[in-house]
Amino acid sequence: MKTHAAPSSAPGSRRRPGGYVLLELILALIIFSIAVMSLARTLQMAIQTSSVLNRENDIRMGLRSFLEEVRRKPLSELTQTYTDPRLGVTYNSAAEPLTLKDRNGTVLSDLYTLRVAVTYDVGAEQREEALDIYVYKKQTQSSNN
Repeated sequence: MKTHAAPSSAPGSRRRPGGYVLLELILALIIFSIAVMSLARTLQMAIQTSSVLNRENDIRMGLRSFLEEVRRKPLSELTQTYTDPRLGVTYNSAAEPLTLKDRNGTVLSDLYTLRVAVTYDVGAEQREEALDIYVYKKQTQSSNN
């Protein structure tokens, strides 16, 4: 009686069942695409955050510039409104009399609180930032101080 042995391949070689290579390739592509999508989303969020921070920095620099411009004007021109169309913000200034006393109790005159503020939108939220400084302006002052 003859027995048939299973056909053998060369010694030391192993055969992988067919069809699994395609499945492994598909799984590897899925994992790779998920990683790339996560990286792209993170990059997009970083760019958006950078854009918001740059805009807020531009608004603050505009606020400081507006403050410096207004504080040099005569008392009658301290209250102003300016809209910056590039940034889409509105700057406002207002002066209020300030009552301060020195060590002797004498009231100091011609002092004012100059308040400059900016209002702007961040998404659906409206924000306001303001700066207050004390300025010395004489009532009859016609030149810049």
